[in-house]
Formats: sequence, structure tokens, C-alpha cells
Amino acid sequence: MRVRVLGHIGAEISGRPADLGTALQRAVMARLVCAQGHVVSTDRFIDDLWNGQPPPRALAALQVYVSNLRRVLEPGRAPRTPARVLVSVPPGYRLALDADEVDAWRFPRLVDAAAALLVQGRPAEALDAVDEALSLWTGRPYAEFADEEWAVPEVVHLEELRTVAVEHRAEAGLALGRHAEVIPELERHVTAHPLRENAVRLLALSYYRAGRQGDALAALRRTRALLADQLGVDPGPALRGLEADILAQAPSLDPAPVVRPPSLGLTPAAPVAPPPAVAPPVRARPPAPSRMVGRTGELGRLVAAAAQAGDGFRIAWLGGDAGAGKSTLADALVRHLTEQGWRAVVGRCPETTGGVPPAWAWSEVLRDLAATTPPPPETAARLAPLLTDDAVPVGQFWLARAVGDYLEGVSAPLLIVLEDVHRADEETLQLLRHLAVRLAGTPVLVLLTHRPAEAGADLVTTRAALAVQAAEDVTLGGLAEDEVARLLVERSGVEVGPATARTITERTGGNPLFVSETARLLAVDGPSAAHALPPGVRDLIRRRVARLPGTAQTTLRTAAVLGREADTDVLVAMPGADEETVLDGLEAGVLSGLLEEPRPGRVRFAHVLVRETLYEDIPRLRRTRMHGKVLAALEAVRPGDVGALGHHALASATAATALSAAAHATRAAAQASALYAHRE
Repeated sequence: MRVRVLGHIGAEISGRPADLGTALQRAVMARLVCAQGHVVSTDRFIDDLWNGQPPPRALAALQVYVSNLRRVLEPGRAPRTPARVLVSVPPGYRLALDADEVDAWRFPRLVDAAAALLVQGRPAEALDAVDEALSLWTGRPYAEFADEEWAVPEVVHLEELRTVAVEHRAEAGLALGRHAEVIPELERHVTAHPLRENAVRLLALSYYRAGRQGDALAALRRTRALLADQLGVDPGPALRGLEADILAQAPSLDPAPVVRPPSLGLTPAAPVAPPPAVAPPVRARPPAPSRMVGRTGELGRLVAAAAQAGDGFRIAWLGGDAGAGKSTLADALVRHLTEQGWRAVVGRCPETTGGVPPAWAWSEVLRDLAATTPPPPETAARLAPLLTDDAVPVGQFWLARAVGDYLEGVSAPLLIVLEDVHRADEETLQLLRHLAVRLAGTPVLVLLTHRPAEAGADLVTTRAALAVQAAEDVTLGGLAEDEVARLLVERSGVEVGPATARTITERTGGNPLFVSETARLLAVDGPSAAHALPPGVRDLIRRRVARLPGTAQTTLRTAAVLGREADTDVLVAMPGADEETVLDGLEAGVLSGLLEEPRPGRVRFAHVLVRETLYEDIPRLRRTRMHGKVLAALEAVRPGDVGALGHHALASATAATALSAAAHATRAAAQASALYAHRE
């Protein structure tokens, strides 16, 4: 199967074109592709397809579209058998295809591969990869749906990635001595994107190597004037350094001869070495990533807890938000203690709520141990419900005694890691409480990873019951700025400056997962990715927000309209707001870790990315009206906040309110000018 959205939206089944049906039916297919294989809820579908104004039977219509698409995509599927391509996954649908089967999913992988090959000094292979990537394009991504609100971010991302691919192609051509051939394409590229400094660098270098020094200097000076005129800045160090080298006719600009493979798909020319060192961003081949960045203090605390466990059973709690690095730190502890002669086993509490056997995490632990230390036959019979899938159940008490008997006989000391105990079922926690008493004199450390904001009543009760055995309670915050910079380099292979590292630290709150996702974009998009919102992070934040009550979600979205930081008085003063509902919603946001309280009467989103996700998920029509409500509240309680009034007046402006918005904007402009902030 092949699905195309990089141009006209279509599909091929076994090499034959498939009819995807009406415009709305094609929109369903495009929306699923845009979700990158993630689930699109039915509510999101309805909101996106009908722009927030669905017809009375929108859900039924959506189900018809999905049913029709399934018949098209799987013509040979037997009746009443589950779909394998467009699958139902609560609370909606997802497209279950491989990345190579969807052009918009395959394209970024090919561009990433080309970038990696360039870093490795393999320009011929990089050229093949980027040519294959660019050949997938037949027009604007998502065709007739490119201007839909749900498609715009992905369209912008793909088009930006295409400009990067063009520059990768030029860089490969330069490395292969094809400077004369890449000039026409680069000239068109720079004309379309005159402020892309890397494109200008490649064009100027191509001119120089083709013996056109005057054209090279003219291109650099045009860019200098354009940057000064439009942005008020000078060119970056790469362009300044290249200009100085051209004026000095530096030998570093001259290519050195290399042996080149014969079939590269380009006209033969003099072989050359890879491009010189003047290249932003600096893509030095990164060292092999270390297993963990930072967290040395937290690791030391857990090692100290293990020392306490030498005298008997101990518990260590390791908490943090999703992506904070709990599993990475747990892995580091496993490696450290196994090197000291400990045995270590890991069990995970699965996310699936149905169909999972009780106490599954303990089943994983015991099956791992039994593979090397089989229990005695009598104990094995009593442990059967945890060691096999079809054993006859026994009483909870007798099963817990059997586990205690077995672990007491396992060679010690022993580290047991139970991952994600905020999802643990009652049987898992009950067995843990039993073992804490039974193994009181046995050298065992149980490390429990969890998300504090998602702890249920059972886990809270268990924490209280195990308070005496708790040796350590570690909660992971964000990485420091220098640690973020190191993680960015290791994950992207791109050297980042202090300003970029500081920006990403601020936006991500130092969350390692958020930083790593940003690093993936950084490797492709360069420094502009510091201000991007990675799709994986967006989905993770949406999931955290979805766990909150509906009224709390509404309050958080309203706060996101105000900005990164919000005034509680303004939220309460908004038309239609109920004070208790607002305060309850803000409290839920704080307890879930999505909000912070920097000072009385103010709330602040823990990460810029949280605010951006909430804000971007508000349909544009509703967003405009919400800015209008914020404006009304500000006029009532903060009439002197001229800048905020101007911002929200412009964001909510309609034909009916244009004159009022202009008046607010004028006052804000006068205030900014009085402070010499003319650009603002």
C-alpha cells in the first residue's frame, strides 16, 4: 500500500489507484496521516472536519466515512474481521501503516538519513537519499486541505524540511565537486528563501569554487543588507567567516581531490573533498550517546538506599512527570548495582486496563528470576499463577506467602524495579505490602517509579503503609542548562550555543524527553527548532491534560489564551466565569504539575510547550472570541495594562471591533515607543 499527501491526496493498493471518495472522506484520510500514526479522537475529528460547527449527526457521518475508507483500503478483508489499516483505538481511530508506506512519514526519515550520511562523510549516498526524498513531492502537502487549521503546522513543518533537503542536496553536490551544477538550483532556492543563511553560504561557496568570486561576495553582501533592513541584525558567524575567507582567498575553501564512485546521477566533474569547516550548524560526528545525562546526585541517593537495604527490606520511590528520565535513572541504578554483585530484575505495570493478568509486574519479576534460579517444586506449584498463563488460581494470601518463600531463598542482595506503579492494580500493591513485612530481614531494595500527579487512592494508601521501610524518596525535576546543552549535542549531533540551550531549557523546563524530541528537530531544522513544538511532546501533553476534569481543562485553555503566566483575578473576571470553578481548575492544574504558582494571585505554565499545546488546540474561531473575553476582563480589572490590552484587542479584532482594537494598539505602541522599544 502507498498513501500520498505530498501533493494530490491519493492511495495505491497493490499498484492500482484507489478512489478515496468525497472531499470529507479524503479529509478523514488526510487527518489520520497528519496524526503520524497516533490516535485521533472522534471529538477531534468532528471539530476539525466541520471547523467547530458540526451537523447534528456528525458522529454517524464520521463512522460512514471510516467504513467507506476501510472498504477502499482493504478490499479483500473478510466480513466481520477487524480492520488492519484504519483501526479503531479508543477514543478514536489511527492509521496502522509502516513509515515507508506513507510519503509524508517516509520523507523525514530520508532527510534524516541524508543528514547522517553527510555527517559521516558519505556524500554520494547522501545525494541518493535526498534525491529519493525530493522525488516524493508532486505539489503542496495535503493539497486542498493545506490551509485547514489541523493541517497547517504539519504543512509548514514539511515545507521547511523540504528546504533543508534542498540544502542537503547542494551540500552533497559540493562535496562531490558539482559546484557548477548546484548553482542554478541554489539560486532559485535563495530567491525563494533570501534570509536562509545556510542557503546563502552554500551559494556563495559554489560561486567561489566555480571561479566567480565577485558573485560570491555580491551574494553575501546582498544578504547582509537584507538582514539589516528587515531584521536589524548582522549575518551569523558562518557568513562573516566565509566572506573573510573569500577576501583572503583562504586555502580552506579549495576542495582537495578525493576518489569518487562513478555512478552518482550527476555530470562528471573534478572530484573534491567534503565541504570546508565553515558550516552552520556545526555537524561534527557526535560521540556515542552516554546512557544518562546529569542525575548524578539522584543516583547517589538511590545507591545509598541500596546500602541501607543490606540490613533488610527497603523501598525507594522515584517520581517525576512523563519524560523526566525515571526509567533511564532506574537503568543506571541496575547497571551500578549489578557491577557490585547485586541481582536485578524489572517488572512493569502495563498501561492497558483490560485483559492484563493481576499482579503482572510481579509475574515479570518472578519469571525473570525463575529462568536462572528455578523455585523448588513445591514452591513452584504455589507460584504457578504468576509463573504460567493458565494455572488454577489460589488465594491471595497463599500466593503472597509463596512469593515471600521464594524470594527469601534467592541469592541476595536483590534489586527489584517496579516501573509505573501509579498504574499498579490492587494485587500488585497488596503483594508489595505483604513482602515488606515478610522480607524484613532480607537484603532487598524495591525501586518504585511513578508519576506523582497520576497517583490513585490505592497507591497513596500503600505509600503510607510502607513509610517505615522507605529509604529514599526522589522526585526528578528538570535538567540544568549545561545538562540540556549536553543532551542536545548527544541526541542531535548539532553543536548549540548558550542562547539556544537557554531557550530550549526554558521552553521544556529541562524535561529530558521534551529536550530529546526538540533535538530530533534540531538535527533537521537547525536553530529554528528551538522554538518548535515537537509532535511527540504535543501528544504527551494532550494526554496529561485529558486526565483532568472537563472544567479544569476549560480553565487551563482560558489561562493559555492569557499567556505563559496568568492573573487569577483576570480569569475570575472573565464573562461567564464562576470563581469556584476557576479556582478548582487552577488547583487541579497545579496538582497535576501543569501549572506553578510563582507568587500569590498568579499561575504559570510549567513549560512553555504546555501553554502552546493548549493554545494551538483551540479552534481559531473560538480562540478569537476567548481573546475578546480576556479583553473585557482586563478592561474591568487591569485597565492600566496597556500592552496586554493591545495584544488581546488585536487578537480578537473583527469588523465590528476594528476601531476599538486600533485604539488599544495605538496606546500600546505609544507606551512601547516611550521606552524606545520601537520594534515592539
